[in-house]
Amino acid sequence: MFEKHRAKQAQQRYEQALGAWQSELDAYEELLALAQSDSGIESSELMLQPDEHLIGEVTGASLIEDRRGRGTYQGASHGVSIPIGSIGGRSVRYRVGATRGHYVQGAPVPTSIDVGTVFVTNKRIVFEGPKQTRECAFSKLLGVEHDDAEGSSVFSVSNRQKPTTIHYGSAVAGWFDARVDIALAQFRGTTDALLAQLRDDISTIEQSKPQPPPTGPP
Repeated sequence: MFEKHRAKQAQQRYEQALGAWQSELDAYEELLALAQSDSGIESSELMLQPDEHLIGEVTGASLIEDRRGRGTYQGASHGVSIPIGSIGGRSVRYRVGATRGHYVQGAPVPTSIDVGTVFVTNKRIVFEGPKQTRECAFSKLLGVEHDDAEGSSVFSVSNRQKPTTIHYGSAVAGWFDARVDIALAQFRGTTDALLAQLRDDISTIEQSKPQPPPTGPP
């Protein structure tokens, strides 16, 4: 009975590991096909430029900008209350020296100012929401920073004073990063190097395929 239970557990672990392995392999093969494609994926939501194609899109993304929090007055004083007499049996006092202090602005706080869709093409990153639109053309790109734990990316471009920060969530961080890598490789003409890396990654994954547990007596 114990041996049957142990064998069942081993089979379950194998099936879970095989499922995770297959998902990873499928994801890399999808990236390889996408990187090789000259047509990208279909979408009717973004007006594409000549020779531009869509590589990926994420809905429910947030456009993040710093907004100052509530400011405060510092160094305020209530002053001194001095009795000056009484009227009708009630004490009358005069307050002197009261000041409001000086006003200190609140610290900048990253704030979602719109929620919409972020598009990744072979020429640019575009955020489109009901209130805001941002375009980060690769021809003006100065830098990209990904925060996978937070699930956000910061794009700095030469034609915009402030960088564009887009939050999409940690659940799709790896998916989004990979598509930005493909987009930049296609724009810069370095796709061959990326394809070689993806093929090496796929080969490594294929070699790591989980093996089924032994059956029968040892």
